[in-house]
Amino acid sequence: MVKKIFWKGFLVGCLAFLFVAALGYYKLVKSPDIALAQLELQDLEGNMVEMADFDEKPLVVNYWATWCRPCLEEFPYFEEVKQRFGDDIHFVMISDEPIEKIGKFTATNPYSFHFLKSSKKLAEYGINEMTAIPTTYFYDISGNLIAKHTSALNVERLIELINGIH
Repeated sequence: MVKKIFWKGFLVGCLAFLFVAALGYYKLVKSPDIALAQLELQDLEGNMVEMADFDEKPLVVNYWATWCRPCLEEFPYFEEVKQRFGDDIHFVMISDEPIEKIGKFTATNPYSFHFLKSSKKLAEYGINEMTAIPTTYFYDISGNLIAKHTSALNVERLIELINGIH
């Protein structure tokens, strides 16, 4: 009887490991390449925004949601790094939630980033909200995607990735 319980537990453990490994692979390797031109964005007043408005500087684009705890936990790190780099880099935070919800968040959390609303669902860009946010993309001065990172960032890793585009 003990052997049967052991093998059932072993099998469940192996399946759980495979699931977590597959999820990790998806999050780290399978995040899509997103060209800036394919983004359809609005500012918090509802005006259309072109990513070309953010040219002439490297660009950090973060996909997030107000309900995403890791997203919210990394915002102070983004703010710290933005203050270190000053106006040398654009930081754009994109959510597909309603403008009112994003606006309410920004009213109570006065970060100095550009907060934008995606007209498309993030899933239409290939970002699965349940497994792939927060996701951050790093573009050089010409708008070329240089790096991407899925999951929350800390200050050190964020600086390391920015140094690769700056």
